[in-house]
Amino acid sequence: MQTSLTVDDVCELVKRQAPMVLLDVRQPEEWDEVRIEGATLVPLAALLDELPKLGLPKDRQVICICRSGRRSSMAAEFLRSQGYPALNMEGGLRQWFIHQNTEGTLSAPEFKRVMTFLGPY
Repeated sequence: MQTSLTVDDVCELVKRQAPMVLLDVRQPEEWDEVRIEGATLVPLAALLDELPKLGLPKDRQVICICRSGRRSSMAAEFLRSQGYPALNMEGGLRQWFIHQNTEGTLSAPEFKRVMTFLGPY
């Protein structure tokens, strides 16, 4: 069973506007600094404690994201155990923004700001 997607895979889904939920499981202060457009913030602790109240659809792919992929991997595993079609985005936001920089969709100053915030692995 597939448990994760690469950043390239997720970028392709976003380009195609595939029906999915991008679920960011970081903390609000992390979200305030940098995020993927169209993502929804649900911190990992809230996801674990309040899943029934969140109204996540079970008929769309849920792609979990965080800074590096660790928290999102836990979130995706938990969601799958609850019957959701959930996958982890490998490498997290660090890889996402490296990809965006490589594709030329991110300015050099913005890339520097983002990577300064996201920090080393």
